[in-house]
Amino acid sequence: MTERVTPSAEAASALRDIEQRRDQARAAEQESRWVGIVFGVAIFAELAAPDFFGDGVRSGLSLTVAALCVAYVVLLRTPRGGALLGRPTRLRKDEYSPRFVRSAQLGILAVVLIGFFAAPYLPHEPFPYSRTAVGAVLGATLIVFGRPLQRALTSLALRGDGKRGLGGATYGSR
Repeated sequence: MTERVTPSAEAASALRDIEQRRDQARAAEQESRWVGIVFGVAIFAELAAPDFFGDGVRSGLSLTVAALCVAYVVLLRTPRGGALLGRPTRLRKDEYSPRFVRSAQLGILAVVLIGFFAAPYLPHEPFPYSRTAVGAVLGATLIVFGRPLQRALTSLALRGDGKRGLGGATYGSR
């Protein structure tokens, strides 16, 4: 006896397969552990080195961190580089919520502008080795919480299609 597959059952199966592959791609969209460690150590080194070696090392460290960031971006743009960084897949831009992208861009712009305009009014060095303390906190945060934070941001970015916003109900839903 042969089982007949109805078109609706076949379509439902195809949709389940598509959603499963989409979930797999989203799960693969995170960095390897070593990437967070390298950037955490780089942040710590850039902030702490002037406390130990003087302000003369700032330019060299800034250039090194900038080169590291450029190499990271270049590696993300190629399939082999993405695999090396632990990102074998890359999500399409239309997967991200346009509202999240706009909110993220405005948030980054606000932080940069606040930093730019508030920097002259902040005390230069509130206490000895303050840069080392800030570098240790930022570097450790990136190393310890980098992957969970990245997963949370990715799930937030993929939540909506822009019509329902960041986690809100769709139009017409109950």
